[in-house]
Amino acid sequence: MTKPALLSGLALAAFAAIPVAAQVQPLKKAVADDIFADHPSMDQNATVMPAADAKPVAAIFAERPIGDASVARLPGGGWILTGTSLRTGARHGVELWRSADAKTWTRVGPAKISGNGIKVGDVSERYLAPSVTVAGDALYLAFSDKTGCARIAIGSAATPGGAFAASPCLVEDASDVSLFIDNDGKGYLVWGGGMIARLVPGFQKIAEAPRFLKPDQTLFAKHPPVGKDWPVRTRIGTRGATMTRDGDKYILVASETTGRMRTATEDLFVAEAPTPYGPFTMRALAVPHAGRGSLVRMDDGKLAAVYNPKCDDGFALFCEQVGLAPLERAPDGRLRQAASVITEDSAVAARKPLVTTESMRDPSVTLGGDGYYYLVGTLDGYGYHRPEGGVKLWRSADLKTWDDAGFIWKWEGLGYDFGDNIAELWAPEIKWVERDKTYYLAFSVMERGVGGKTWLYRSTSGKPDGPYENVTKSYFVKGIDGFPFEDDDGLYFLWGGGSIGKLNAKRDGFDGPVRTLVDADGDHVGYEGNGLIKVNGVYFLTGAEWHGPLRTHGTYDMMYGTSKTLFGPYSQRRMGAPHGGHGTAFKDKQGNYWYTMFGNDPTAPWRMQFGLVPIDIGDPASIGVPRIDAVRD
Repeated sequence: MTKPALLSGLALAAFAAIPVAAQVQPLKKAVADDIFADHPSMDQNATVMPAADAKPVAAIFAERPIGDASVARLPGGGWILTGTSLRTGARHGVELWRSADAKTWTRVGPAKISGNGIKVGDVSERYLAPSVTVAGDALYLAFSDKTGCARIAIGSAATPGGAFAASPCLVEDASDVSLFIDNDGKGYLVWGGGMIARLVPGFQKIAEAPRFLKPDQTLFAKHPPVGKDWPVRTRIGTRGATMTRDGDKYILVASETTGRMRTATEDLFVAEAPTPYGPFTMRALAVPHAGRGSLVRMDDGKLAAVYNPKCDDGFALFCEQVGLAPLERAPDGRLRQAASVITEDSAVAARKPLVTTESMRDPSVTLGGDGYYYLVGTLDGYGYHRPEGGVKLWRSADLKTWDDAGFIWKWEGLGYDFGDNIAELWAPEIKWVERDKTYYLAFSVMERGVGGKTWLYRSTSGKPDGPYENVTKSYFVKGIDGFPFEDDDGLYFLWGGGSIGKLNAKRDGFDGPVRTLVDADGDHVGYEGNGLIKVNGVYFLTGAEWHGPLRTHGTYDMMYGTSKTLFGPYSQRRMGAPHGGHGTAFKDKQGNYWYTMFGNDPTAPWRMQFGLVPIDIGDPASIGVPRIDAVRD
């Protein structure tokens, strides 16, 4: 077992508070959710919730550091593997390994390739990202030579250590070359992020002008590309395109480094079509962190993806080694990683939701004055529409079993006229305040076309189930995501993208100016969902941020910054909990720290249900998330 990995700490001197204008900072203009409605990732995970016995993908090949791995099955059983050798010294030719069981590998390369200007053993040749294809008794190697010409070398599958005859240059300026052979024997050269050209019989030249494969653009007629979301509509990936066939479907996979999780995450995307040329479905994220990976058929007849991450990906299970991630069909038919495997190295990837009876977003947990934990959250998908529902409460003694305590607040008596506007109840936050010996309940209401407002209520009984009364006669602040925070000198209210003010003695307004909490660069720590905890005299400001291509394939992560003074400035924002997004950090009765999450992105292990992620406070100014082999129950 490895030790939990912590984010590097930043030593902080005591910073003087920097006053800012006493006004609420305007929220960034939100993009309407319906522009993503054409993406299945908005309602269904790209990955799948791990099964109870799910295991992390394990490396099957670690003989030598390797990238751009390609794996194929040999006739009669056995495996053949190639890729870009990353060992020190000369890199030349096409390296080959074979195995009878995909566990023990024997090197049979560099392949003895010759013909059309290539000399056997010529160390001046450097072949990048080769791929291997087996059809009948033949073994095909596709690669790009040192001039950038795509070539195919043909040899015998029975003797991969024997001679290979190289084709002439098929296309110029090619990279990540692969060969797809259809059931009728026709061959197709595939390269880059989705270029394709059919080959003449014998595969010595292309038979047509190359074309680029991408999703069927008629699928986007209702929702044209918007902003950063454009790439997911114009390509399957940017590199490593390969094709295979599954029944009557042609499957195109390609990888792309999206920048989700605030790291160089290279994921494997998939699209399918009835012909090699399309029309292709919208791309779906099939295997997170897989790198440039092809597909291979397993003994049970099911497909698996080659898992070969780069070392730049801080959340991959390993790097420059090769594993296999089995695939399954989602209920809508999409290919995705199977429930039997975990492909991400973080505690989040192995967690399970704790309340599954209904959907929940923006969960908030507080340890009450009676020793129980209390939970509230956004319910009914994206919040109850007025006048239905309200705020529901759950209670737990151990953070494992949660009992539904029913509604503690409903729309009746809000005392605010929304007119004919649609109003949704968002992001309730419950907080036990020791100095007041009672609970506070903050919640936001989003009016369609108007914006959000936040109310602050207080329990008049000192009990979590209320009754609750409004501390004012109307909403408390403009903006969303209210968060009460108790400090040594009083009670504060945090909301929006970092606005904060100290509550007066009556709790019906602010005592002094409203400030804005920012990091050392002057940026918001999160654009929404801010929260605060104080540990050993250090303030931890958390917030939610999207990373990657907006909501289609990005991640909704918890960011944080630290300061020795409440008003900061805070340290440069850093990743705290991948997929954590809008949640609440809190300390349990044993002194451990947790963060609430609900799964708001297509690579979270579950979607729109409440769960908990263990977090470690490492040095006095850092939050870390244990790696997958250090997960606590």
